[in-house]
Amino acid sequence: MRNKKVIIFLLLVVGIIYTNSLFAGFVWDDRALVVKKQLFFSRPENAFKILAACDAPLGGKYPYYRPLNTLTYMMDHYLWGVHPLWYHVENLLLHALVVILFYFLLIEAFNDKRLAFIASLLFAVYPTNTEAVDAVFNRNMLLCAVFSISSLLFLANGGRKWTALSFLAYFLGLLSKEPAVVLPFFLLSFSLTSREKGLRVSWKVLAGFFTLTVFYFIIRRLVLGAFIANTGISFSLSRVKLILSVYFAHFRLMFFPFRLNALYTQKTVSFSAFKAATAISGVLLLVYLSLGRKIPDPVKAGAQWIFWGLLPVSNIVKIPSAPVADRYQYMILFGFVLMLGYLVRAFTKEKAVPAIALTAALAAAFGVRTFERNPVWRDNISLYSSMIRADTGNAVAYSNLSDIYARRGDLAAAIRDAKMALLLNPSMVSARLNLGMAYAKQGRVDEAIKEFKEILSAVPGHILARMDLGLAYMEKGQFPDAVIQFRTVIGLDPTVTGAHLFLGISYEKEGFLKDAMSEFQQVLALEPGNALALEQIAEIEHT
Repeated sequence: MRNKKVIIFLLLVVGIIYTNSLFAGFVWDDRALVVKKQLFFSRPENAFKILAACDAPLGGKYPYYRPLNTLTYMMDHYLWGVHPLWYHVENLLLHALVVILFYFLLIEAFNDKRLAFIASLLFAVYPTNTEAVDAVFNRNMLLCAVFSISSLLFLANGGRKWTALSFLAYFLGLLSKEPAVVLPFFLLSFSLTSREKGLRVSWKVLAGFFTLTVFYFIIRRLVLGAFIANTGISFSLSRVKLILSVYFAHFRLMFFPFRLNALYTQKTVSFSAFKAATAISGVLLLVYLSLGRKIPDPVKAGAQWIFWGLLPVSNIVKIPSAPVADRYQYMILFGFVLMLGYLVRAFTKEKAVPAIALTAALAAAFGVRTFERNPVWRDNISLYSSMIRADTGNAVAYSNLSDIYARRGDLAAAIRDAKMALLLNPSMVSARLNLGMAYAKQGRVDEAIKEFKEILSAVPGHILARMDLGLAYMEKGQFPDAVIQFRTVIGLDPTVTGAHLFLGISYEKEGFLKDAMSEFQQVLALEPGNALALEQIAEIEHT
């Protein structure tokens, strides 16, 4: 087949399979990383702050340094504000670009157009990729893949100019997401074991890649305060069990990508002898396929890419967001579909009709599942409900649904799901907070106070629980108790405007007008023009 026809076909496949993802909204971490940062993105000078900040959706210090990804969100802000359609269009186009780049890379590396077509088609429709494509906050993985594959493709072209572009693409991949770091290690192992010249590189080129890697980790150290993560590398018995369980989960997702979940619970990574044996056998098989003398180079390359690709997501360095996720598969799958494509060719003995039939059957099965999976990411209720359908023991999903229903005013549903989350995990603070707030909105103030106190007995410094407890005391007219809570919040964080405002109101209700005025003035210092503070000051002045 001609390249032009193949490209058009692959683009059509991606467009058809993912067309129902385009009308989704912002979900999950999209709110923190995109929607709530619009004011920040509106100031061009903040581009420099992005280069010197961690990528933290929930605030605090995370071991993520992905400035290039965040810069794309800033660019999106200038192009179309917060219209989710165009963000999803970008993700789809990035995935399509990855598929096309992968196709050309395989042609350059192995001079086999049929293999390149089969592998790139399977990658285009693979079900585990839906999480990376459908959620805007996972664009970092798409960017990482674009630049990583581009780096290899530039390298395969040879010459100094292409090598320089390969270095640049690799570094941009590192600035997009951490898995790009496996590329030099793959090049090293493949150069030592391959007979093909396509991806074999000289020691000078390898030295260049590893020098860039060191430079990247120095930048991470300066920005994040750590080369990798504050938890560091650990090989305790519990960590080894986790690693083996994670390897099993990734092997399962590769071979059986049909039982997917956006948030895998502890049950997914629980240890068992069977999982450990499967994981160890899988790693040993990868090693054999990577080093065996008679192993064909496409299989060898695929095995080596999987071997190195699994290391960053293995939890040797513990991943704080989730030990296992479908999106972690995106980069790893290049190796798997390359091996799978080679097996399809070998099984059909290069006969056109059987090869087309088998490829079509696999692509159809994967494509249908991907198309069915896309609507899960339409909105947060759909997303969290899908988590519960996949695993009825998912306390986090119940808690998240409770929060959404409370914000929408469906307090009965909010209380129901918060109680379910606490039944599954009695120590879940977020669920208890949601339950207390829902009780308060229903007027069940005593029950709300009980929940807030329960939280504070375990986490005395929980600011939201203290604020809500103070508001509940105000609702009951217990202003001295409310004063204690708001003063405690201010002691924990003097910049909480609401604490000063409600402390002032509580003082006013108790007749301490001078103290109340002082708090309202503090509100205006933190938030000039605050209407409520100005109104309260006016009332005191006319008293």
